[in-house]
Amino acid sequence: MNEVRKLLEARIPGLHARIEQALIEAEARYNRQTKQAASHFLLEHTQRTAAITHAIAAMEGVDALLPVLVALYHDAGKFHEGEYHQDQVPEEEHAAVLAARMLAESGARHADIEAVCAALRALYDDRLASLEACRIVQDADRLDKLGALGVGAFFTKATLRGRGLIDALVQSLSRELSYALAAPHSMLTETGKRLAGEQSAKTVAFFDELLHELERWGIAAFERRPLQVRGNFRGRDGDRVREVQVSIVMPRACPDCEAPMGLTHRSERGLKCDMLKARFACQACDYARDVSFCLPILA
Repeated sequence: MNEVRKLLEARIPGLHARIEQALIEAEARYNRQTKQAASHFLLEHTQRTAAITHAIAAMEGVDALLPVLVALYHDAGKFHEGEYHQDQVPEEEHAAVLAARMLAESGARHADIEAVCAALRALYDDRLASLEACRIVQDADRLDKLGALGVGAFFTKATLRGRGLIDALVQSLSRELSYALAAPHSMLTETGKRLAGEQSAKTVAFFDELLHELERWGIAAFERRPLQVRGNFRGRDGDRVREVQVSIVMPRACPDCEAPMGLTHRSERGLKCDMLKARFACQACDYARDVSFCLPILA
C-alpha cells in the first residue's frame, strides 16, 4: 500500500489522502444510517485492491497510475448517500461522477480523467469496452477475494453483518466457492490468470477442509452440490455463454428434522449482472433457505 501512496503523491499530490477520507466518510455514514458498528471494511478492501493492481501493472509492464486510480475509486459509489444499492444507478456510475470531480479539483489531465471514468463504468458493464486499466482492476478485485486474503475477508464481512459461522456458510459460501471455481476462467490479464489458478485452489481447499471438520465433529453436515445454470449469458468480451457452473453449499439433510433436502433455482437479469436465485428446502418440514448472487462473469 505504501507503493500506491508514493505513486500518487509523486503524480497527483494530496489525492490519495482525499480518496481514503471519502471512503471512510461514506462507510461511516452508511453505518450510522443502518445502526451498524463502526468499520473500515470498504477502505481496507480498496487498499488491498489498489496494492494488487499496482503489482499486476508492474508484472504486465504497464504504467500503474491509471489502473491504481481506477482501483481506488472502484467501490467509491457503493454507499452513495449513505445507502447500499437503493437506487437504479450502478455504483460504478456514482464512483465515476465522484472520480471526475475529485480528479479535476486535483489538477489531473482531462485525458486521464476520461480514461479513469471510462474504466470505472466498464468494470461490470459488459456492454462497454474493457480497456487495459479496467482489465487489471477487475482481476485485482477478484484476486482480493481468493486465497488467504479472500478467506479473511469472508469472515470479516460475516462478523460485520452479525453472522455466526454456520449462518455465514449457509448464506454466503455458495457465492464464495462459485467465484473461486470460476476465477481461473474469469481473469482478463495473463498475470491474473496465472495467479487465479494458484489462489482459487487455496480457497477451495480451505473451505473443503472446514466443512470436513464441521462434519467430523458432528457440528454440521454440508454438501457442495454442483449446479449447471443454463441461459444466454454474455462473457466479459461479448461472447455468448450458454452455461455457467456454480457450487451450492447446503445441508446434507434438514437441520430440524433430518429429512432429505431439495434444491431449486432460477436466473434473472439484474441491474448489473445475471443473478442466480436458489432455494434449498426440506421435503418434510418448513425449513428453507434462499441464496442469491451474481453469476460469475467469464472472460
